[in-house]
Amino acid sequence: MELEIAGRKFQADVRNANDLLPVLAYPNELKENFPAYFMFRDVFYSEKDLEKIKKYNLRYDVTIIPPNKIGKEFIKTYGHYHPEVEFNLSYPEIYEVLEGEAFFVIQRRENSSIDIINDFIAIKAEKHDKIIIPPNYGHVTINPSEKELKMSNWVFRDFSSIYEPYAKMRGACYYYTTDGWIKNENYKSIPEIRFAKPNYDFLIEKDVEMYELVKNIEKLEFLWKPSKYAEMFKKVFQFLD
Repeated sequence: MELEIAGRKFQADVRNANDLLPVLAYPNELKENFPAYFMFRDVFYSEKDLEKIKKYNLRYDVTIIPPNKIGKEFIKTYGHYHPEVEFNLSYPEIYEVLEGEAFFVIQRRENSSIDIINDFIAIKAEKHDKIIIPPNYGHVTINPSEKELKMSNWVFRDFSSIYEPYAKMRGACYYYTTDGWIKNENYKSIPEIRFAKPNYDFLIEKDVEMYELVKNIEKLEFLWKPSKYAEMFKKVFQFLD
């Protein structure tokens, strides 16, 4: 798959269904391999934009997740945590839904434990919603619909995602299926789900694509200096009853 933006063609890194086997709710239900989702790294509209993005050590990506299920589980990304950027704070990230709808599911571990989760939030997002992943949360994105999900993200360039905890625990501590939310029994302790809507109007308007932050790229400072934005991270979700 190719992505064309401003006359430029970007090639996809493909994550196949077989690659997801370690994190699936129903791995035995995968009978045939297929492209699960497509990741386009380092997307840009102009060389001037790219120069500025690299100057700030950032990266803008686009991911496309076609609708699908494996067994009863809706298709999802693999899931990962981010490494530490400042003392006891990992790198944040910010996403935008460009087309379709998504569940962003984030979880926070108890200290260094991989099997004890002390917070799990499911954020339902629609077109143009922006979702800020706070420090110290791992995250998975689910396409819960019959429509293609297209999303973008801003992230700091110079780190490697940490996939091993999700692989060892066979995914996040909840799966989303046609039967609803199912607990992942491989975890020793998991909390009840907190459902939320994203809150981002303090950063950018809903109908403005997040890529436009390249014009005011200093607004993305929270991606590499999260300690300065502790109060902001407290208001990135509106929790539902």
